[in-house]
Amino acid sequence: MRRCLLLTLLSVVLLLAGCDRGFSDVGKAEIEVVSPDVREATAESEITLEVNVTSVREVTKVSIGQIELVKTGALDTWRAVVPIVPGLNRLVVESIVDDGPISSDTVDVLRINWSFESKTTQRPIRFTTGGHSATLLDDGALLLIGGATQPGSGGTFDGWILEPGAVQFSPVRSQTIAPRVGHTASLLPDGRVLLVGGGTLGDVGSVQDLVDIVEVYDPVDQSFTQIPVVGEPIRRMYHSTIVRNLEGQTFLVLLGGRGDTQYVPQSVLDIREDMRTFQLAQDTLYALSPAVGPFIEPLAGHTMTPLDGGNPFFANRFLIEGIKFDSELSGTALTMDFASPVGIDVQESIAMMTPRLRHASVLVDDGIVVHFGGRGENISDVYNDGEIWIDQARKHFRLPTDLTDRMTAAFGHSATIMADRSIALIGGFDEEGTSLSTVEFVSLSFY
Repeated sequence: MRRCLLLTLLSVVLLLAGCDRGFSDVGKAEIEVVSPDVREATAESEITLEVNVTSVREVTKVSIGQIELVKTGALDTWRAVVPIVPGLNRLVVESIVDDGPISSDTVDVLRINWSFESKTTQRPIRFTTGGHSATLLDDGALLLIGGATQPGSGGTFDGWILEPGAVQFSPVRSQTIAPRVGHTASLLPDGRVLLVGGGTLGDVGSVQDLVDIVEVYDPVDQSFTQIPVVGEPIRRMYHSTIVRNLEGQTFLVLLGGRGDTQYVPQSVLDIREDMRTFQLAQDTLYALSPAVGPFIEPLAGHTMTPLDGGNPFFANRFLIEGIKFDSELSGTALTMDFASPVGIDVQESIAMMTPRLRHASVLVDDGIVVHFGGRGENISDVYNDGEIWIDQARKHFRLPTDLTDRMTAAFGHSATIMADRSIALIGGFDEEGTSLSTVEFVSLSFY
């Protein structure tokens, strides 16, 4: 009798212990998209959506709002023609199983309108270049500075400008003080352009090959003027730069790049994993953080793009995308929020479907960033495609194949939002390492 009582108590204990586990209804349906490939944006006004809906019980109904999907001849496959509107479509697919629960899943579909125009055959630029910078000036002119004719060759002193309404770039009236490739050129609130970093060569062999001269370009007289830096000199290339305006004061934030990672007791050339802030005052840059600042990730050839629409000088959130130079190369993405209550908040994000570096990125609308081209770990892996980051969905979508088939594969090129909201894709290098003279315009609309 005692033995039976102990067995009964043991059974009760085991039963109660099992109650700590979450219950799940094995009849709940699982939904998987069969076609189309919703990871690619579309220009169509409707799609034929096919989904697999599987359950141990019989699925009796599948719907998207008022649209009911029809079961096809294939096992577990349901289909319907679904209209979609421009922008992000979040389709809630509901399924009902016999004598069971309603299951739902969200299928994201991105519809965009696009156009493409190549100006290359008209020779708007009479030279080839990659690793240059492109900056839209306040008057709508496009300024190209520096660059190289081969990925590892010497940078140039050249500046070129495409005036509004012009069909060809013309040389500016003066040259840069230092030759540059892999630098950044940032528009300032006063309309001038700040040149920072870069190398005298595309493939530097030592810290001495880095350019630590900082210059300002003045569009009024097309002149370049060197300005001083108070603090350790800026020694990096293939970095990213943003300009922020806080209460009327101008700040410069540099992130990553290939450069001097130690300074003292001796210089070391490596991939930087820091963020460094300067204040620009009276044409002098004052370092506000150490030469090797807060840990981020070892990044070079990445992009840092605003996520906030409107005036870029007042943006707080930024998307950082590229390849992380760690024990092994891998795609990485971060978001950085300068307005977080806890200070600068850096969070991991979702990396691009195709890891890439030396691509070009632009903000086309609030929370929508488009990446163009770039290359992979191998220099021969050069891409003509692109990806769209939709912050609302927290995912990337590939640009439509019909569009990317027209685009030139390139890395080290530039992408610039023009006054008419078209995106100018200029130059870069192809898979052979040949510099390009391409000028292509892409227009994207999400409304």
